[in-house]
Amino acid sequence: MMLKNLYLSDETVGVARPRCYYVPFARGEDPFAPRRRSSRYIDLNGEWSIKAHDTFADVDESFTREEMSGVIPVPSCVQTHGYDRNQYTNVAYPFPYDPPYVPNINPCFHYRRTCALSPAAGERIYLVFEGVDSCFYLYINDRFVGFSFVSHRLSEFDVTDFVRRGENKIDVLVLKWCKGSYLEDQDKLRFTGIFRDVYMLVRPEGHITDYTITADASGKVTFALTGGENAAVTLLGETRTVAAGESAEFIIPEPRLWSAEDPYLYDMVISSRGEVIGEKVGLRTVTVSGGVFTINGAAVKLRGVNRHDFNPVTGATVTTDDIIADLRLMKQLNVNAIRTSHYPNMPEFYGLCDRYGFYVMSETDCESHGVVTRNGEDGPNNYDEIAESPLFARAIEERQAYNVLLHKNRPSVVIWSMGNEAGYGVNFERALEWIKAHDSRPVHYERLISRRDTDPDYFYNQPLDMVSVMYPEIDFVRDYVSDPREYRPLVLCEYCHAMGNGPGDFKAYWDIINSSNRYMGGFVWEWADHALLHGGKPRYGGDFGETLHDGNFCVDGIVTAERRLTHKAMEMKKAYEPLAFEENDGVITVTSRNFFRPIEGTLTLTYKDMGKTVGEERIPLSLAPGASVAIRAKEAHVTIASVTLDRAEGLLPAGHEIARFGVTRDLFRHSPLAARNVGMEEKGRFIEVTTPAARYTLDRLNGSVTSIVGKYGEILHSPLALDIWRAPTDNDANIAKRWRECRYFETSGEVRSVKAEKNAVVFTGKLSAVRLTPIMDFTLRYEFFDNAVAIELDYELNDFKPYLPRVGLSAKLDKAFDDVKYLGYGPYESYIDRRIACIKDVYEGRVGDMADRYLRPQTCGDRYGCDFMELSDGKTVLRAEGRFNFRAGEYDAATLSATAHEWELPARDGTYLSLDFFTSGVGSNSCGPALAEKMRVPNKGSGRIAVIIGER
Repeated sequence: MMLKNLYLSDETVGVARPRCYYVPFARGEDPFAPRRRSSRYIDLNGEWSIKAHDTFADVDESFTREEMSGVIPVPSCVQTHGYDRNQYTNVAYPFPYDPPYVPNINPCFHYRRTCALSPAAGERIYLVFEGVDSCFYLYINDRFVGFSFVSHRLSEFDVTDFVRRGENKIDVLVLKWCKGSYLEDQDKLRFTGIFRDVYMLVRPEGHITDYTITADASGKVTFALTGGENAAVTLLGETRTVAAGESAEFIIPEPRLWSAEDPYLYDMVISSRGEVIGEKVGLRTVTVSGGVFTINGAAVKLRGVNRHDFNPVTGATVTTDDIIADLRLMKQLNVNAIRTSHYPNMPEFYGLCDRYGFYVMSETDCESHGVVTRNGEDGPNNYDEIAESPLFARAIEERQAYNVLLHKNRPSVVIWSMGNEAGYGVNFERALEWIKAHDSRPVHYERLISRRDTDPDYFYNQPLDMVSVMYPEIDFVRDYVSDPREYRPLVLCEYCHAMGNGPGDFKAYWDIINSSNRYMGGFVWEWADHALLHGGKPRYGGDFGETLHDGNFCVDGIVTAERRLTHKAMEMKKAYEPLAFEENDGVITVTSRNFFRPIEGTLTLTYKDMGKTVGEERIPLSLAPGASVAIRAKEAHVTIASVTLDRAEGLLPAGHEIARFGVTRDLFRHSPLAARNVGMEEKGRFIEVTTPAARYTLDRLNGSVTSIVGKYGEILHSPLALDIWRAPTDNDANIAKRWRECRYFETSGEVRSVKAEKNAVVFTGKLSAVRLTPIMDFTLRYEFFDNAVAIELDYELNDFKPYLPRVGLSAKLDKAFDDVKYLGYGPYESYIDRRIACIKDVYEGRVGDMADRYLRPQTCGDRYGCDFMELSDGKTVLRAEGRFNFRAGEYDAATLSATAHEWELPARDGTYLSLDFFTSGVGSNSCGPALAEKMRVPNKGSGRIAVIIGER
């Protein structure tokens, strides 16, 4: 007969009541050691046998006696070991929407292993699964033990009556889908299997089960025994005995408080019946009062990221080493807060955040975003359907309990989040009541914002502790504090969508966030790209043979899947700096943005002249929270202020740079240009201009420069022509639809008049695309000098056309033109809206090093606000001067636009140069607000760039 269809219900069988996370040790062992050193811990990770079934309907009660067909490591995801297939969907459910039912063809995976045990009298044996997606049936020695669901919960079974001395057989049947999958529709690659650790705990009869530790900034620590007979609790040499249902208080004189800046922890040891449990206790107070979120009384700013448990090789299975590597990178980038999107992270994550200092918004495993597309994009879709449905009332409330009860003792958890994108309704009202009844920490849930306009009385009276929004318009954030009815702080639970070449919003948001204590801060979406290394290549949605997918929308991290730091990560680091800099009349003022810990290190002032270091000063720095110091700098073309640590601090080594600031004086002088020996000749369609440095050929039909022949031959491999196209960034996705409709990718100049005057040629015409009315009117003026041509553009975008990606000149050069030098915003990619991490200076390098690498190719490598740029092949130097943006890349816009993956790009065949009078910013409109108008190419404009031909 078939197994009972528990997977369609909210019922768990045989699962112990949720408790706080800990691993007990035997008396005499170090309770603060890694848990695998506990003699009471039996590690069941490793090689398990496995057999895949096409569907649950093929499995009956005799499955525990079937022959197995393969092996698989535990923990792992079956999709990363050749079973089933990977799939990425963002919003849409990857199965038919018909709750509580899931597909009849429901793949399932039978796991098996044996375990030798020697249980003693008076001991109880527990089997713990820290994460199984989506649900599982547990059998031991061919007997049914229990059933559990909720993928990201700790499921603990008392198996004492099922195990025996000697070999024991464990069979686990894991289903791909269950009713709970309707509440696990998170934006991520979908995985199946026993993806987190599995172990047994050997415990004495009458052991404690659960307890609650509270500690505040006054120094009072309370231990309440909520499960078990009695315990002895020791803190700072004092021991108190606590009976079931009772509590004990400790007072720590002159307490050192816990914060992300100073994550100080006190050791607490809990002893009971031969067991010892070590707890790291952090003293801190979290409140929301007067519309302000505070930690230890200070209105801290959450400089956060959204983080999934994800590894590009192992998927949802991560190790503590993976977590520490993430935390180290976050510290390097000045991150102080993490939202566990969109489920509780693995249990050990929280202790590491306690230790290394991060504020955690712990999010419940609850998302039902797919309800908004269940009837198609334009169908009658009610976002609140599951939030209001009695079918899910119990499940939504219980999922809060799994999150809160497991992590309640962690000082790093400063906010509870009830889930993500699951609508708002009575089920969440009740869930909120449960959390408020069981814990004092503030509660977050973003979807309440949907009621702000439709039912304002309801919105303003819901007892959530903060208002949360995703990707808001800047005006919304700015105007928030002016709302007379609003009494709560504002947090951006997702902002600055970091997909591809972007985001461009950091400065705009943080100028406002830093302006008022009513703003809590925000969490960048997201920490790391979700690209799986499959066949040695990083891949995204659609690369695994699936028909339903959301493409590369999962490639949206501020760092890559492999955790390579990106140029955009440096932009976030700058926005999150713990120091603020101002310069006025040569005086640089440095102000600490810390709230608790002094900033101590060295301030180094580096003086530069056109890229060359001409002086340096080192100044000891010690700034109390909020304190400032003013330093007079010497006069220089560029002054760079860098603050580094003198000593290692937690995960950061000595010498690490925590903040950087630059001041650039406008000292650039343009090269003198003279027209003493310029000749001009009409040759039919073309105009040929001869100068001592080069011979130029102009096309009178389209206004381009078709040839520049210098001393060493032809410089151009394609005409230097008026161009408006760029390979759309991921954040251009929405406007790029309009760009393509207007055929911005394939334009030609249509000259209507040509005028020659002395050493100049003036073309007046229109930039056009086939089938459509002209895109813009233009006047191009070429003024020739002995060693240069100055190109002036006046243009006006025609009515009904969307703003331009860029407006400038493009050409292909030989790939030997690989040496690049420029005076502009660097060393990172820079745009009008993404350059706060950059300092305007002279930089040199190779064309191949100019761009960051994006898994889906797109425009990249731009430099903003340049005074000059040089490209050289070792003999000829092509130099541009003026005020412009440029891109020198390995590929043209057409190739980048047409290629799906970076690793599919062809061999480089040239150097592609763009000299832009204007370039639109990158924004974050793949998910965030539309690009601000002031960051767009203006509809009407003019500019001048001199192109100088010289020799190396």
